[in-house]
Amino acid sequence: KMMTMTTTTTTTMMRPMMCQNQSRQKWETLTAVQKRRKGRRTRDEKKCAVSAAAAAASDDAKQNATRQEQLFAVGLGASTPSNVATLWATSEIENLGKRGTIATGQPFLDHMIDQLTTHAQLGVSVQVEKEHTETADPGNEKRKMIKCETDTAKYASDEDAEATFTAAGEALGKALKYMLCSEGRVGFAANGRTNGTRFAAPLDEAYASCLIEQFDSDKNGELKTFSLAPYGRRNRSHIGAYPTVYTETFFREVAKHSGLTIRLEKHRGDNAHHIVEATFKSFARCLRKFMDEIEGNDGSETSGSDNSSSRAASRARSTKETSIDVALDLDKNGGTNGSVEISTGIETLDGLFNALAETAEFGTFKCVASGDTWIDDHHTTEDVAITVGQCLNEALGNKAGCNRMGSGSASVNGSEVEVIMDLSNRPYLGYDLDFAGDSIGDLSCEMVEHLFMSVTFNGQMTVHVVTKEKGSTDKDLAEAAMRAFGTCLKQCKSIDPRRAGTVASSKGTLSA
Repeated sequence: KMMTMTTTTTTTMMRPMMCQNQSRQKWETLTAVQKRRKGRRTRDEKKCAVSAAAAAASDDAKQNATRQEQLFAVGLGASTPSNVATLWATSEIENLGKRGTIATGQPFLDHMIDQLTTHAQLGVSVQVEKEHTETADPGNEKRKMIKCETDTAKYASDEDAEATFTAAGEALGKALKYMLCSEGRVGFAANGRTNGTRFAAPLDEAYASCLIEQFDSDKNGELKTFSLAPYGRRNRSHIGAYPTVYTETFFREVAKHSGLTIRLEKHRGDNAHHIVEATFKSFARCLRKFMDEIEGNDGSETSGSDNSSSRAASRARSTKETSIDVALDLDKNGGTNGSVEISTGIETLDGLFNALAETAEFGTFKCVASGDTWIDDHHTTEDVAITVGQCLNEALGNKAGCNRMGSGSASVNGSEVEVIMDLSNRPYLGYDLDFAGDSIGDLSCEMVEHLFMSVTFNGQMTVHVVTKEKGSTDKDLAEAAMRAFGTCLKQCKSIDPRRAGTVASSKGTLSA
């Protein structure tokens, strides 16, 4: 169902000594409004555990307070900037809605909040307003509220950054909570305590994970784990005007006021921009996955076979070293088992590609090759992997409607490997498999990494291969890695009809 929630958060900050009396009057006004409105709250509002109070005695706040289905809250801060007295944040969320206005005064934070629209499929608006004191005419200062605008850094300031991140996080968290326990989602709220939902998202060399342990509509949520520092090799303090230190502040407020119990962790990353963006993407994806699991609507399981055009590709190549014929169809027709024909002349390689076809659930997969294996396994393995990657990239096309991202694990006889994937058109492979021997049957261990690299780069993917448990044999470890890769590819290639054929990217395209 489509539903919209708007919430307002106000952060009032202490003035310098000359304005202390006005600050005290402001505090008393807010407190009085809170007390009066507390007595008028309905039982339905209490059930959602979102406090309803006027933000301030301004005309805008009074007008907002009359809107239906809007809840307001007051938050008080303790910073002492020289030219800012009060800061409001309003947030509106529409499930499966379009992107709204996101203007916090911190451009990079705006870009990060926008990940909720792209990756959680939520129409999000966040608007920050600041009370500004004009000092152009000394002795005749004028105070007025200004709305932050988009696509500019002129409102960004370290002086009120903490208040901005706090207010924006609180407003967004309250909007999330109201959405999660409204419009027939009472069952969601009551049954939202699960064993946890996890999603890991990559961005080039970085990847981060989010674990949502539970949702409780009756209590505050909690940011149980936050582990992103250092922000790059130099522990970057700012990304543009964005102070990295307040990333935790933002998520702590979101967790607290949404009722979600959250853990956020960086696992790899040397670039501050990538680390923060991967974290926001992992949260957005995890939130949508959590909602889908609770509501029994798993978009990652949706087949792509209902596309009007076939997602298939074939390539043949012949050199002095190898002769290769590869054809694949990403989608099964009518739910039937696809046909698989694999014969590369390298038995271990055949086994790995069979594992890929099975776990990725290809409609058809033909991989026939002959090569100079009397020299060694290098040319055949490399050329086959390049061709398979090229076919994958061609079959996926512009990735319209695809889930695009996935994370999955596979275990084989005690060996466990996790793969995190993004059909990003930005090739990158992070790989940590460590084999005990030199070869696995007739395939050299060093060629396993080359296999993953060739498929990944020619498939235009970002992939992280992560060892979780190392079993007793190299064969089991390699197979677990390929099965995790296939499981992840199945998620990424699947079509989510809720995306209505659009590309899951805040840029609007993955081709540029």
